[in-house]
Amino acid sequence: MSTALIVVDIQNDYFAGGRFPLENSEPALANALDAIARARQAGEPVIGIQHKAPAGAPFLADGSAGAELHPAIADALQGCTLIEKQQADSFLGTTLGSTLAAGGVSAIRLVGMMTQHCITHTALSPEAAGLEVTIVGAACAAPTAVIGDIALSGLAGRCTVV
Repeated sequence: MSTALIVVDIQNDYFAGGRFPLENSEPALANALDAIARARQAGEPVIGIQHKAPAGAPFLADGSAGAELHPAIADALQGCTLIEKQQADSFLGTTLGSTLAAGGVSAIRLVGMMTQHCITHTALSPEAAGLEVTIVGAACAAPTAVIGDIALSGLAGRCTVV
């Protein structure tokens, strides 16, 4: 079984000083960086996802500093595939599905922002059907820890949550 790590939307707006800071974004970042290092050491593909909202959007607006990947994530993803998206579902309207299929990937691990939105929509995407989906809960963040915990609890019925 080939596994890929999908790093979803770890962007500046979700951190202190950004337009939509999430609770526990710094610990999630540290855990995501650890997951990236482990995946790369194991020779697993790592794919970065970057949400770009239209210019002028409340956050993650295309061309804004907030839409840029967090600098530590940008460094960690050097040499990795980076896919831009405009929807919560990382598969919808992107090349993620074809990229995974071309690599013979049968399982994905998800880390990133926002647990209750982009992580949930990606994990439950129709295009993820047939893939073994695992969410690394400690490497995800939401507006509040309670919202993140509720999302992970709901996802645990359909995915593996570690």
